[in-house]
Amino acid sequence: MLEPLRELLGTAATSSPLPGEEDNGYLSRPADGPVCGKLEPVDTPLAGTSPTAADFEIRRITTRAEMEAAFVLRYEVFCVEQGVPRSEERDGRDHDATHLIALQNGAVVGTCRLVFVGTTVQFSRLAVALTARRQGIAAAMLRVADEQTRARGANRLVLHAQTYARSLYEQAGYVARGREFVEAAIEHVAMEKLL
Repeated sequence: MLEPLRELLGTAATSSPLPGEEDNGYLSRPADGPVCGKLEPVDTPLAGTSPTAADFEIRRITTRAEMEAAFVLRYEVFCVEQGVPRSEERDGRDHDATHLIALQNGAVVGTCRLVFVGTTVQFSRLAVALTARRQGIAAAMLRVADEQTRARGANRLVLHAQTYARSLYEQAGYVARGREFVEAAIEHVAMEKLL
């Protein structure tokens, strides 16, 4: 199942917790430290993400409550709506990631994660609440992912796109690599974007 991603990343994806962390399958954190210790505090929206007419902002997760709300949203979208087994949605990579959220009226309505592997970033787990779709949130999250990628010195993003959403990624500059494949009983295509 991870083979197309391994090919794009050029390395084997790992899912083990970092030293000093315990892995509960969803959220790893140092035993005596903050949740997702790799997260950098952000007090204001990230550059280019000021609220729009749809009144949402995108920023990195800063609190345990935001992280839990993002996990709930992912569960609702992937497991409840799409039927992805919870064991496949919880892949053990969250502790390695930078997590972004979209907030609307104080509620988490979108989330995604970025896993940095050298100069390549694996973009994954993009989920938008059913009530917040068709407002440009997913496209805005892709733009912020580009900003975060550049800011950390990476120049390439890779992802597995569900085929129904392929045009979203193509409009954001992603190009398909290889044939379609099935992952978690859903058709996907591997895609990449060079910055």
